[in-house]
Amino acid sequence: MTNLRMRDIRSKCSRAEIWLSVVTCFMLFLYAPLELLFTNQDEFWFDVYLLAPIMSLIFVGSCIASILIFSALRVWCEAAYRVAVIVYFITFICLYVQGNLLTGSLPLLDGKPIDWSLYKIEYVQSYVLWIVVTIIIVVIYRKIKYGFFENVVKIVSICMTLMFCVTLLTLALSNHGFERKPGLGVTTRNMFLMSKDTNLVILLLDAVDARNMNVILEENPEYQNIFTDFTYYQNMMGAYPATRHSIPYILSGKWYENKTEFREYEAEAYADSPLFANLEEEGWRIGLYEAELLSNDGGKNRFENILPSKRGISNKVMFIKWQIQLVGFKYAPYCLKPHTFVNLKDFNTTKIPPEGETMFTMSNSDFYDRVLEEKIQYVDQNCFRFIHINGAHAPFIYNEAMEEIAAEDGSYEDNIKASLTITKSYLNKLKEAGVYDNSAIIVMADHGYGWGDYFEQQNPIFFVKGIDEKHDFAISDAPVSYMDLQTAYERLMDGASGDQIFDWKNGEQRDRRYLFYEHSKEDRIIEYIQTGWAADTTTMYKTGVEYSR
Repeated sequence: MTNLRMRDIRSKCSRAEIWLSVVTCFMLFLYAPLELLFTNQDEFWFDVYLLAPIMSLIFVGSCIASILIFSALRVWCEAAYRVAVIVYFITFICLYVQGNLLTGSLPLLDGKPIDWSLYKIEYVQSYVLWIVVTIIIVVIYRKIKYGFFENVVKIVSICMTLMFCVTLLTLALSNHGFERKPGLGVTTRNMFLMSKDTNLVILLLDAVDARNMNVILEENPEYQNIFTDFTYYQNMMGAYPATRHSIPYILSGKWYENKTEFREYEAEAYADSPLFANLEEEGWRIGLYEAELLSNDGGKNRFENILPSKRGISNKVMFIKWQIQLVGFKYAPYCLKPHTFVNLKDFNTTKIPPEGETMFTMSNSDFYDRVLEEKIQYVDQNCFRFIHINGAHAPFIYNEAMEEIAAEDGSYEDNIKASLTITKSYLNKLKEAGVYDNSAIIVMADHGYGWGDYFEQQNPIFFVKGIDEKHDFAISDAPVSYMDLQTAYERLMDGASGDQIFDWKNGEQRDRRYLFYEHSKEDRIIEYIQTGWAADTTTMYKTGVEYSR
C-alpha cells in the first residue's frame, strides 16, 4: 500500500498541467520582471531584493490557482481538461515567442503617445504566430497518443523552466543584479528656501525645443514679457538627444563616451562636477531636484534634499499592477498591447519617502501647485536650486492654463504653453518674495523635440538673466553650446549679466560637438559636429567616431 501511495503521489506531481502551470507563471511573474530589471538596472530605483519577494508571491498564488483549475477540470470532464492543457500549452509557446523573439519593433516607453496604427505588420505577425502555433500543436496532438503528448508538454515545461533559471542567473551576474541599491530619496525639502544675498536657480523644462518656442514667442508676443530681463539664446546646441545623458552633462560638463557603465559615469559626473565643487567651496546650500537620479550615492550627500529613505514599496498594489502591465507590454499579442501601456516614471511614485518628507516628482502639476501654495523661506547662506520638471515632455496632458486634459486632446504646443505658465508663476513668486533681483536664473531644457524624429532634438531652449539684470527681452543668435555651461555658471556666480556668460557673439561661426544615440540603444553613440545653426540637421556631419560598448 505504501508503494502504491508513493507512486500515486509521484504520478500526480509529474502531471503535465503542474509543470505547465509552473513554467507559464514563472515566465510571466518571475522571469519577465526580473529579466527586465537586470537588463535595465539604471531605469528602476528598486532592486532584486524588493522585486523578487513580491513577484514570488504572485508567482506562487497564480501557479496554485492554475493547478486547482486544472484539477477541477480533470474531475469534472476529462475532455475539457485535455482541451485546457492544449490551449494553455499553445498560449505558453506564443507568449514566449512574442516576448523573447518578436520584441525588436516594440514602441518606445518614453511617455509619448503611441500610434498603434503604425504597427500593422507587427499585428499581422502576432496573428500569424498564434494561428501557426495552434495548427502545429493541434496536428501533433492528433497524430500521437494523449499520454505521449502530456509527456512532451511536461518535458518542454521542465526544460524551459531550467533555461529561465540559468538565464536569470547569468543576467544577474553580468548586470550587478545582486547589488543592493542604497535607499536615497529626492525630496522637496527646502525647494523654496532662498537667500536674500545671492541665488543661482536653474529651472529645467523637459523637452522644450527652441524651434517651437520661437514660433510661440512670435505668434504670442505676450509670452516675451515673462522673460523681461532675460537673454534668449535661440542658437543653443545641446549635448545629447535625451534626458538620461543630458542632465549629468549639464551639471558636470563631463561627456559620457561608453567607456564605463553609465551608473559609474553618473556617480563620477556628480562627484567631480566643477559647478558643485565651486558651490561647496564658497559655502552655498545645494538643492538638486532631479527625480531620475540613480540610487547609488555618487557624492549625492552634498545635496540638502537627497536623504536616506526606508527601503520598501509604498503602494504594493500599484507596483504589482504596473509590473504586470510592463510584462504584458512585452509578452502580450499586439491586439492587447495598447491596454498594457505603462509609464516607467510611475514607478518612482512607489518609493517610500524619508520620514517626514515628500518625494520630489517631475510632475508639472505637483510643482505648479507648490508654486501657488508654498511660501518662500529665507536663509543667510547663498542657495543653488536645480529643478527639473516634465515641461513639454509627453504625454501632452496640459493646456495653457495648466489644467489637465485628456492626452488625445492635448498637443506639444499646449504643453509648452503650460510650461510657460509655470515659469511665469515661479518667476512672479521670486519677485514677490524679493529674491528675484538677487538671483541669477536660467530657464532651459535638457534637449529639444524631434516631432517623431529622435535625431532632431539637439536645439533646446536657453533663457538666462544675471543678478540685478534689468532690460527688455533680448534674443541672441550666438553659436553657443552646452559645452560652455560650466564657464557660464561660474560667470553668473561672479555677477555677470546674461549676455556676458558666453564668449561667442552674433554672426560668428563655430563647430559644436553633439553625441547622438537612438533611444534605448545607448551602447552605440555617434559623434556629430554642427557647423551651422543648431536646429539645422543638414549642417551636421558625422566625424566617423563612434563610442560603443
